[in-house]
Amino acid sequence: MLQPGKMQEVAEQILQSCRWFALQETRWKGQGQIKKDKYDLYYSCKQGQTGQLGTGFLAKKERVKNIMGFEPINERICKLHLKGKYHNITIINIHIPKEEKDEETKERFYAELQQTQEKVPKHDLLT
Repeated sequence: MLQPGKMQEVAEQILQSCRWFALQETRWKGQGQIKKDKYDLYYSCKQGQTGQLGTGFLAKKERVKNIMGFEPINERICKLHLKGKYHNITIINIHIPKEEKDEETKERFYAELQQTQEKVPKHDLLT
């Protein structure tokens, strides 16, 4: 995703068949939102460096009105809160540490994931 024009190419292919799409390996710096004509991109990456990890969501422009909030947790976890017809929906996008990562990294990841899940409103659908 670091190559110029790569995000536009990926977005056009994905949004032909999807309204929402969870992304991993965005590899950008920091956190934020990018607004384009046909889609919005929400991302959560490392603050000080590019080239590693990163999660996010791609939303068709006509679906952006359903977004109640985006919460970047860290480069491995982010959360999108959507307005639903009967129940609101929370989607948590994760990038799980590989098996060969040290135990401390894995434990920290799962603790942050659990904290993120616990903050989801009780009546939301959680995916």
